[in-house]
Amino acid sequence: MGTAGLNKPADGQHLNYIHVLFEWDQEPDARYYQLELTEVNSGLITTNDSINTTLYIDTAHINWDETYTWRIRGYNSENIYGNWKGPLSFSTMNAKMGTIIVTNYQDSLVQNGLTFFGGPNPGRHSLIIDKYGNEVWNDAEFEFKINYIDEFGSIYGNSDYLFPLFTSCKINYDMEFLWNSNQICDPHDLKESPSKTYFALRNIFSLGPIPSDNAWTQQFRDLGFLADDTTNEFSWYGQEIVEFDKNSEIVWSWDPFDHFTMADFDNHGHTWNDAYLHMEYDWNHSNAIFFDEIESAIYLSVRHLSRITKIGYPSGEIIYNISLPPPYISSGESYIGNDLLFSFQHHVEKLDNGNLTFFDNGNISDLIFGQNQRISRALEIEVIGDTACNIVWEYSLPPNLFGHAGGSVQILDNDNILIYTRGNGGGTLEPSILEVTRDQEIVWKMTGTSIYAWYRAFRIPSLHPDAFSLIANQYLTIPNMDSTLSGINFNSEDNFISFTLYNESDYGQPYLYTFKDNKRWFNTLSDTVYINKKDSLYIHLDLLTDNDNRRSPFTNLDIYITPIKHPYSKKILKLQVYDLNRSESLINQFQGKAFENYPNPFNPVTTISYDLPKESLVSITIYDMLGNKVKTLINAQQRSGYHTLNWDATNNFGGKVSAGMYIYTIQAGEFRQAKKMVLLK
Repeated sequence: MGTAGLNKPADGQHLNYIHVLFEWDQEPDARYYQLELTEVNSGLITTNDSINTTLYIDTAHINWDETYTWRIRGYNSENIYGNWKGPLSFSTMNAKMGTIIVTNYQDSLVQNGLTFFGGPNPGRHSLIIDKYGNEVWNDAEFEFKINYIDEFGSIYGNSDYLFPLFTSCKINYDMEFLWNSNQICDPHDLKESPSKTYFALRNIFSLGPIPSDNAWTQQFRDLGFLADDTTNEFSWYGQEIVEFDKNSEIVWSWDPFDHFTMADFDNHGHTWNDAYLHMEYDWNHSNAIFFDEIESAIYLSVRHLSRITKIGYPSGEIIYNISLPPPYISSGESYIGNDLLFSFQHHVEKLDNGNLTFFDNGNISDLIFGQNQRISRALEIEVIGDTACNIVWEYSLPPNLFGHAGGSVQILDNDNILIYTRGNGGGTLEPSILEVTRDQEIVWKMTGTSIYAWYRAFRIPSLHPDAFSLIANQYLTIPNMDSTLSGINFNSEDNFISFTLYNESDYGQPYLYTFKDNKRWFNTLSDTVYINKKDSLYIHLDLLTDNDNRRSPFTNLDIYITPIKHPYSKKILKLQVYDLNRSESLINQFQGKAFENYPNPFNPVTTISYDLPKESLVSITIYDMLGNKVKTLINAQQRSGYHTLNWDATNNFGGKVSAGMYIYTIQAGEFRQAKKMVLLK
C-alpha cells in the first residue's frame, strides 16, 4: 500500500491537539473517500465513510497521549473502491490542563464552539476546551499566552520560547511561528493591520517627579528623594505603540511622553507602592490596542491612567480621552466620559456598531463608589460624536469575582457576552470565564483553581481556520491508456473544465487563486474571492477556441490557491489535462493491436512497436512530464502492418535526456493514444 498523497498529519507528527485535520490528494474516479483510523495501543478502528472532499476533521475519536495510524481510499458512486493509501502514523502529546469546573446552566442558550484562554500562571500558557471542559488544544512546550484571535481565526500573543524573539508573535494551531517581533515587547497586546503590519507595545522611559501627597511619599524621602511634585528625579516608564512591518522593522511609533501630561497619574491605587518596591514607576501600563482601518484610528487602553484614548493614525493626534474625573486623574475634567467611573480597565475592542467594550477591573471602585468592596464590570459604551459617552450595557460581577488584573469581554454571535475575570475578590483565587446573556443570566461558567492566572478568553467556532480543499470535477483514470495514468479528462464538446473550491473551516475566508496551463488551451484565470464558512465556489476554465496550441495530447495545468489570511497553507497543484479526441470507431480500429514499448523501464534503449490496420500518416512523439516536446521519432506516411522504432533517450538535438518518466504518443490519421515509460539511470 502506498503512502504518497497523504499530506496531513505528516508521518510521525506529534500533535498538540485532538481535533485532527486529515488531508490527502485527490484520487482519480473517486466520488467519496473512506478514512480508517486505528488507535495503536487498543487496536480500536474507527471508519469514516462518505467524505466527499479531500479533507476531514475528526473531533470525536482521538485522545491525548496516544498513537494512531490512518489511511484512506476512494470509491465511486457504484461503491467500487480504489486501493488504500497509507497507513501513516501520528501521536498526540499529553494534556496540560489541571482541575477546572465547568457548569452548563442553560445549554440551549450557550454559544456553540470552543473556549480559548491563556495567561501567565502557572507559567505562560494557553489552552482550548470544549463546552463541557474537555481539553482539545494546548501550546505544547512553547509557553504561549494568547492576546487576540481575529475574525479569520488568526492567533496573536506572546511566548517565552527563545526569549526575547517571540515576546510578540503570531502562530497557527500547530504552534508554528508565522511572525515575531524579534525583540522584547510588552506582552499585553498584538494586532495585525489589513496591510499586514503589526501593532505592539514597548516600554519607553523618562524621568519624572514623585508626588508629595502619596501614602509612600515619606518612604521615598527617607531614601533621599525630594518628592515635591516637580523635581524630575525618578524613573517613569510608559508604553509606546510601535508598528512593525513583516520583517520586524519599526515603521511607525507613538510616544506617550509626547502626548500625555505627566500631571496625570494614579495617586490612589497601588502604583506608587510598586514603584517603591521596584524603584521605577509604571506610569501607563497600557494593555490593549484596537486598530480601526476605516476610521484610521487606534484605540488604546491605558490601565494606570484609567483611560481609553482614541489616536488618529498616522498623525498621532489624540482625538479624545475617556477617563476619571479629578481628583483621581488631574486633567480628567477636560476629558469625555468621566462619569463612567471605570478604573484600571483591560481589553478595549470596537464593535461593528461603533460601540466599545472592555473589562472594568475596578481597582479603585471602592473609593470611587464609596463601597467596602471592589467591583469589576463588563461594559459596552457608546461614544457620540467623539464628545460624549454613555453606558449601553453593563454587568457587575459579584465581589468574590472582582479581578484586579487581566480580564476580557467578547460579544458572541448569539449576542451573549463572554467575560473573563481573575476572581481574587473573596480572599481566594477563582479565575472564571462566564457566558452571560443581555438579561444578566449566566448560562455557562468555567472556574479554575488558585494556581491559574489567565489574561483573556475567547469563544471560537473550531480549530483549523486554514482548512480548505479543491476538487477537479473531471479527475479520472484516462480510458484506453496506461492504467496508472490519471488526469483531467477533457471533453471537447463541453469546451471547459471545472473545479470546486471548498472552505472547510468555520470562518469566512478570502482566497486568491490562479489557474494556468502551459499549452494555453484555456483562459488563464486569477481572482480573489470570499467564501463563507462551510461553503464552496464553482470554478470553470473555458477553452480557448482561437489558438493553435492543441496539437499536443495533453497540457499541464498549474493551480495556486492561497487562503489570504493563512498563506502558510497555500496549495500548489500540478495536474495534466488530456484531450484524446477520438471516437469509439477509431478506438475499435486498434483493438487487439499492439502499441507499447519494451523494455519499460529501460536503459539505454527502448523499442516502440505498433500495428497499423491501414495505411496512415503516423506521428510518434515523446514528451516530458511538463508537456515539453522531447523528440519526434517519426512523422511520415506508413503502410499497414507491424512497425517498430527505437528511442535511445536522446532529444531532437542529439543530447541525452535525464532519467524520469516520459509520455509517448501515436497519432495515425484521426486516432491518438498515449502511454508512459520510465528511463532509468
